[in-house]
Amino acid sequence: MALNTPKNLEDMVIYEIFARAYGGFEAVERDLERIKNLGVNTIWFMPIHPTGKVNRKGTLGSPYAIRDYRTIDPQLGTNDAFKHLVSSAHSMGLNVMMDVVFNHMAADSVLIEKHPDWFLHDQNGPTRKVKDWTDIVDFDFSNFELMEYLVDTLKFWVKTFDIDGFRCDVAGLVPITFWHRARAEVSELKRIIWLSESREPYLYQAFDLTYDYDGYDILKSHFCGKASLNEYARHFEYQKQIFDGNVKLRFLENHDQERIAHYVPKDKLRAWTNLLLVQKGALLFYNGQEFALDEKPDIFNEYRFDFSKGDLNFESFLKELLNLRKQTEVIRYGQMHMIRNNAPNEVISVLRKNDNAVLLYIGNLEGKPQKITLEFGQDFSDVYIHAFDHVKREPHTFYIDKNGKSTFEVDDYLLLSSVIKNG
Repeated sequence: MALNTPKNLEDMVIYEIFARAYGGFEAVERDLERIKNLGVNTIWFMPIHPTGKVNRKGTLGSPYAIRDYRTIDPQLGTNDAFKHLVSSAHSMGLNVMMDVVFNHMAADSVLIEKHPDWFLHDQNGPTRKVKDWTDIVDFDFSNFELMEYLVDTLKFWVKTFDIDGFRCDVAGLVPITFWHRARAEVSELKRIIWLSESREPYLYQAFDLTYDYDGYDILKSHFCGKASLNEYARHFEYQKQIFDGNVKLRFLENHDQERIAHYVPKDKLRAWTNLLLVQKGALLFYNGQEFALDEKPDIFNEYRFDFSKGDLNFESFLKELLNLRKQTEVIRYGQMHMIRNNAPNEVISVLRKNDNAVLLYIGNLEGKPQKITLEFGQDFSDVYIHAFDHVKREPHTFYIDKNGKSTFEVDDYLLLSSVIKNG
C-alpha cells in the first residue's frame, strides 16, 4: 500500500451514486439520510460532467465519455447545488468521492482542438487503445503539460468542492508515475482516499484500495456455468499470498456489471450478501442494490431509478447486517480463513478470527438444506464453542471433535460469533 495509506480502510462502506438516474443533485440530496442510515460512510459519484456528442453511445452518452473535466453537466444541477450536496453529506459524516477518468476523454473533448498533441494518434488522427470504446480518444502521457493539467484538475475539485477521495477509472491504463505525482501534489491540500479500478498489485504503490476484479471475474464465470463455486472460494487463499496487507474493494455488483439479483435466486440473495459482508476488505454497494433490484441501470440512455419496485424487507436486512459489521471488529479486521467443508461446490465457509473473537459464516449457496461438516484443522479441536446465531438470533453451541471437525444443519446460511478462551 502507499506510504500514507490510512489504517482504517476496512471500515469503509461505499455507496455508488448514478446522479443522472436520480434526476440530479437535489434528488440525491433528498436521499442522503436514507443512504447514511443503511450503514454507509462514503458516497462515490459516477462522473457528473457533460458527455461528448461525437460517436455518442445511446441518447445521453456514457458518463465515462467526458467532454470537460472542470464543468458539471447542467442537467444534474449547478456548481452551488453540488457544493450544497457535498456539504450536506459532510454534515452527516459521509465522505464524498468523485470518479476520475484520466485514460481518455470524449471524442469531441474541449481539449481536442486546444491541445491535439495531448492525445494518442495514429495515421487517422486521435485514437484509443481499446477499439470498442468508439466514443472516446486516449491521452498521450508523454506530454508533461497534459499531466500538469490533469493534476491541477484534481486540485480544482478538492479546493472548490472539498472532495474526500477519487475513484480512478481504468487506472492501470495510466502510467503509475502520473498517479505518484498526483497523489503527492493533492496530498499537500488534503489527505484523501485513492481507489483504483484495477486488479494489478503494483498499483498499491500509489493507491489505497484496488477493485476485487480478480475474484469477481471467477464469481461471474461461476454464475455463467464456467467455474465452480470451489474455484471462487480457493481464490481467497491465493489473494492472501498476493495482496496480503493491502485492502481490496469487495462487491457483488457495480455499474459495469449485472445486478447480483440477476444472477442469484431471491431465496439465496441474503446468503450471498452475507458472504460479501464477511469478506476482508472495504465494501461497495451500487444504487438500488439494497432493494434487491435485478434490472441493470442503463447508463447510455434516459433512465430513472424506481425504488418503489424494491424489496423494503431486504433493505432492512442489509441495514441490520451493516450495523452488525460496524459493531463487530472481527468482521472488519479479523484474519480471514477459508474453512474446508464436505460440499465445496455448494457451500462456502469462512472463519474470521481476531485475538479471542471468532465469526463463522457457512453459506449454502447452491444446494438444498443439508448437513455440512467443516474441517477446522489444528486451530480448534475437542472444544465446545458457545456462540450467538445472528440469523435465528439465539444462542448456538457446537462441538469441534478431536479431529477438528464439526457438523452443522444449514438451510441457507449460518452466521455465528463467539468470544473464546483458547485458540
